[in-house]
Amino acid sequence: MSAAENSSNKILLSPGVPIWYTVAKGGLLGLGLGVVVALIFIVLSHRKASSVEAVFVQARAVCLQYRGDNGIWPKDSEISQQGTTLADAKLAPLAKALAQCQVPGNWSFVGKCPEGWPAIVFTPEESGRDFERVLGVVDGWMDDGKGREGDLRFDGAQARLKLSVE
Repeated sequence: MSAAENSSNKILLSPGVPIWYTVAKGGLLGLGLGVVVALIFIVLSHRKASSVEAVFVQARAVCLQYRGDNGIWPKDSEISQQGTTLADAKLAPLAKALAQCQVPGNWSFVGKCPEGWPAIVFTPEESGRDFERVLGVVDGWMDDGKGREGDLRFDGAQARLKLSVE
């Protein structure tokens, strides 16, 4: 036998493990990697959503407290700058939530949004799919999970949380 014949015989040898085992191992490895990557995206989105929700909750508490103390809604103001309009309310939890928010943007209070009610408005620095994914999670936690309906409404450019004294 020559060396050329010997190398071609190795190609015809059966594998040391069954084919189903090799296929199952590759499939499980691919499935595991897919789950890990998906979990990373889910965990990151939920961490951002948790920080955004905390600001909405604290800002709502401050605005409702102001309305309860004064009988009127505060004037339109930038919440992120802590203007003098909300100076009577306790702002420490709100300031902490704003500092820990992982989605940069502008937070404000408006007495009348386009829908006709007072709202806390969040305008992100970078809008788009990531912002909508994060707000979708927040909407599911705080409201009905539908971005165009309910108390928390959002589109690609901003989110508005309806304030009511019910």
